[in-house]
Amino acid sequence: MKILDTANVIGDRVNIKTTGPKHINGKYPRELSDNVAEPFAKMMISAVNKVNNLEFEANEMEQKLAISPDEVNIHEVMIASEKARLSVSFFKTIVDKAIKAYQDIMMIR
Repeated sequence: MKILDTANVIGDRVNIKTTGPKHINGKYPRELSDNVAEPFAKMMISAVNKVNNLEFEANEMEQKLAISPDEVNIHEVMIASEKARLSVSFFKTIVDKAIKAYQDIMMIR
């Protein structure tokens, strides 16, 4: 294993030659930003939208089952309802954990 000399190291970046087609070509894939809240917020908004869509689909199928039971299969309605219930439960757990982590961080100061 070759050990790099100090000429190849600049701060937290190391100049390394690429040897394969799947390597990054000597560059970082993206620049790291100081704003870490924006990607987290986008991820949370996306998750809320997905959970909302599952809830909407389940409610729509339940209404179809009540109005015209021959159009939908009861098994599909139950699966959609359970997916929606699990997604809400899972999302609630994630939100609770995020709030707890935030409170723990605020107690450190």
